[in-house]
Amino acid sequence: MVNAIIGKFFIDVIGMNAPMYTMPWALPGPIGAFLTTGLDLRSLVLMAVLLVVDFVIYYPFCKAYDHQLCLEESAKETAGTSDADAIAAQENVAKALEAVKDKAEQIRVLVLCQGAGTSTLLANALREGAAAKGIDLVSQSGAYGSHYETMDQYNVIVLAPQARMYYDAMKADTDRLGIKLLTTRGKEYIDLTNDPEGAIDWIVQELAK
Repeated sequence: MVNAIIGKFFIDVIGMNAPMYTMPWALPGPIGAFLTTGLDLRSLVLMAVLLVVDFVIYYPFCKAYDHQLCLEESAKETAGTSDADAIAAQENVAKALEAVKDKAEQIRVLVLCQGAGTSTLLANALREGAAAKGIDLVSQSGAYGSHYETMDQYNVIVLAPQARMYYDAMKADTDRLGIKLLTTRGKEYIDLTNDPEGAIDWIVQELAK
């Protein structure tokens, strides 16, 4: 309804050409609008305005739905974990931490995502968590595809959720080089970036497997 009102405003007030041709429904919106209005450049402006307005309208609902899914996922995890399981998990973490410290081997982690944005958050969390627990760790972030020449410098590679699709493609290379390849899902990844000590615990436990 909002789109129709804005479109009507562009035609009646701004003077944009009304649609004069019938285009195939599958034609991308901006291209279709440009062609159906007889190549009126104002139709491209209209498309840009509609994209911004629609984003503003839908964004709160998408955030609310995302929040709801996170709560449901968290509730399932909490329901499935008893006190005994929690104590056992803490003991396993403590043992894994001691094993890592006894090895006195530096953990070198490379976190990969699509554009080296979210991967930086986890890399920073890992460094902070390692410093708090006295673990010798270095971590770097990068975009998938930029790692080929440097991956042999690390002993752990973590794929962010948006890069999970590359897991199978990378596994052969990481196995050949003796690198531990890990990946996470959405909520888990967000939790790790917000919990430095939890992030380092996760890495240590994965290395102990």
